[in-house]
Amino acid sequence: MNLLMSSYEGLAAMTNMVSSDLGPVYGSGINSAISEAVSRKIIESFDPQVADSKYNETEQLPEYIEAMIPHQVWRKTIYRLSERHPGSTMLSAALQHIADQGYQAEMMSLSSAPLHTHIFYSLLAECLENMSPANEENIHQKLGELITAVCRREQTYLVARYIFHGVQQKLGAKAAGIRRIDDELETYMLDNYKRPQLAINIQLLLSGLVVGGGNSVVDAAASIIQEEYAATGDVASLYNEYHGAVVSGKPAPPVDILRNVCVLHPIIEQVFGHLWDTTVQKMRPELANKYIWLIAYAALCSNEPIDEATKDKLQQLVVQLKEVCQGLSIHPIQTQIYQAVPKILEWISVPILARVVLLWIRDVATYDNFTYYDTYFTSSEVPVLLLLLEEIAYRHPLLKPLVFSAYKDGFESQVPGFSPEKQLRLQKIIINRIALLAQLDYALPVIDYFAAKKEQIDESVMVYFLHRLLAQFEAPYPAEFLVPVLELINFTIDGVKAAKEKEIVYIRGFLASIDNEQARLLCAALPDEASVTSTLAD
Repeated sequence: MNLLMSSYEGLAAMTNMVSSDLGPVYGSGINSAISEAVSRKIIESFDPQVADSKYNETEQLPEYIEAMIPHQVWRKTIYRLSERHPGSTMLSAALQHIADQGYQAEMMSLSSAPLHTHIFYSLLAECLENMSPANEENIHQKLGELITAVCRREQTYLVARYIFHGVQQKLGAKAAGIRRIDDELETYMLDNYKRPQLAINIQLLLSGLVVGGGNSVVDAAASIIQEEYAATGDVASLYNEYHGAVVSGKPAPPVDILRNVCVLHPIIEQVFGHLWDTTVQKMRPELANKYIWLIAYAALCSNEPIDEATKDKLQQLVVQLKEVCQGLSIHPIQTQIYQAVPKILEWISVPILARVVLLWIRDVATYDNFTYYDTYFTSSEVPVLLLLLEEIAYRHPLLKPLVFSAYKDGFESQVPGFSPEKQLRLQKIIINRIALLAQLDYALPVIDYFAAKKEQIDESVMVYFLHRLLAQFEAPYPAEFLVPVLELINFTIDGVKAAKEKEIVYIRGFLASIDNEQARLLCAALPDEASVTSTLAD
């Protein structure tokens, strides 16, 4: 009896007693505090070896685990235990059971979950299902859960890339969606972890090449990535391997290596950078030819054998790239731009050429503190550069972020020679282009930008933006569109009240289509159409 009494701690009984004694004094909050204290005690006393030993004997979870799972506070305790003991077999089984019960969403932020492959695959499948309605305007928002699950550790990033690579191999041309997700993951890793070598090493492994194995393609790609510069020797090595394979008919190295942004962009910068960067010298034609051929190959070819038709297309693209390099003038005058428009419209049919032209347009518009606008902008005419940007966005959805960046440059500009009225007119003309861009499945990034800049934007400009934006869309509106636009209207309601009827009409129609209290109050605050018309007549 003494032995039984000395070994009995009575934690459960003491907890219940403390809860009943303190509850009337401190209220319901005491339960949370006690639960947290008990959770800490469980974590401190948990022995993973003992738990795993008992689990391995029966391969069944203990009853106390089953009893904990329905309660969020105890699920969190299991999560914290798994973080502390990631190798525990019993805890791994508990996490799988929790996932099977439908709690995957709350496991997304759990750093230990991806370590358990059976759970990681479930999380990955769940993330991809949630991304199924993604498009160009919301893909980065939809990627959040996937990034949390995949990009936390090198191992999970490698596994996810391996899975996506396998899917692309099986589906071929039908795998465009997976390829886009794969590219976005790689871009995220490059932008946030600043480890380009990790991304290229994984790409090389997936391509069947050995890192550090003396392969000239691997060594050249690694050198370009590390130096962020496409040296002539590295480019010559790549050219010899890829071009030599095309000439001889032998299998070429994986084109994915060339398409890696950390490899391809420095090559593009070396050839075309002089068009938008004064620090880059124009290359001699004999040196530029190899660079241009590699750019064309990366843009056009796949890992499939190249037939004669593809060789002809490759040569045509090489010719077009050379035309762009020679045909675009550095900081041209308006007459030169107009003369080049027919050729530019032809060039921008090809994605890689459109990207080069876009970067050139951006430099022409912003060069020397927006001299282009100061010299050529008139209030009655849309600048031809803006029209070309619009055409690029329409033809190439993947270039919409770059087009929007170019629009933002002009919208935020403070042209030295402009009066306030002329600056305002330029902003409104650019808003017209931005509204059309929003219509091309790019509304959410546009709305997010204006929401972030609302304190700096003139009230009348914000009203004009809302007018032009809402003129492009009709009810019913999705929540991700409706909520931020409603907040912008609320923020600038005084300006809306003072606006002209032609600017209010779409805002009024938007508010009238929404069935919530805030929209009804804002709609009621607006002057009705008759009163606005009467005021204008007076």
